[in-house]
Amino acid sequence: MRASIIVTATLLVVKFAALSYSAWAGEAENAYDEALRLHRAGKIGEAIVAYDKVIKADPGLARAYVGRGEAYARLGQQDRAIKDHDQAIKLDPKLAEAYYYRGNAYEELKQHERAIKDYDEAVRLDGKNSNAYRQRGGAHHALGRFDKAVQDFTEAIRLDPKDAAAYYERGLAQRRLGRHEPAVQDYTKALGLDLKNAAVYSNRANAYLLLGQYDKAVLDYDAALKLEPKNAMIYANRGVVKLEQGKKAEAEKDFARAIELDPGIKKKLEPVTGAKNAPAK
Repeated sequence: MRASIIVTATLLVVKFAALSYSAWAGEAENAYDEALRLHRAGKIGEAIVAYDKVIKADPGLARAYVGRGEAYARLGQQDRAIKDHDQAIKLDPKLAEAYYYRGNAYEELKQHERAIKDYDEAVRLDGKNSNAYRQRGGAHHALGRFDKAVQDFTEAIRLDPKDAAAYYERGLAQRRLGRHEPAVQDYTKALGLDLKNAAVYSNRANAYLLLGQYDKAVLDYDAALKLEPKNAMIYANRGVVKLEQGKKAEAEKDFARAIELDPGIKKKLEPVTGAKNAPAK
């Protein structure tokens, strides 16, 4: 279900650097600084080694487990991430970041209900965490709770009006609710914040197609293809629009290109090309 405009969550460990280290041993302080530096630099394996040193020097530091857990998650090791966040919560039950990142790990494992419970706790402890609202919205979307998803994305946008992902995902939820005009508005806002995202252009084009605004749909498919020239589905959907415009030769050219890029799409195109206003999915 979930289409992502950017990475599903913003790395929050940068703010850990402002913590006071007055109660720490010098070894733990130095290792934590190094772990944060490596983490921010994307050197995840090395960051984990540094977090190990922090935890060895100070086993009771909850935030070190959060940092290491998020690092494990970025390596796709969600089970290890959850274990670290469990320990962080055991040490500090009021640490909102631990619930947030554990929720992300559960979401990656498609355990949406467990993720929602963690996001609930994260926003209870830190009502200004826009990422937690956006992530919870995504989990509700995955479960088909589109109204709740829209509510969460709206709150995420209120807290962070420049969150392109929240506008985009709210647009997706609006479309699932049959609200194509609001969906177009959200996609347009997302594009104003991130003009180099083919998925947003493509989905806005789909919405225009469903609204019967074929010229606008074609322009958006064109823009999407400039960014992703080998995306078979975009060619297929543009072909559908060309059929609606009565441009059969151009439509057949798009369908041929789609099949060339992805032979498996040929079967999907059979019902699509004969249906009115139905972009391929």
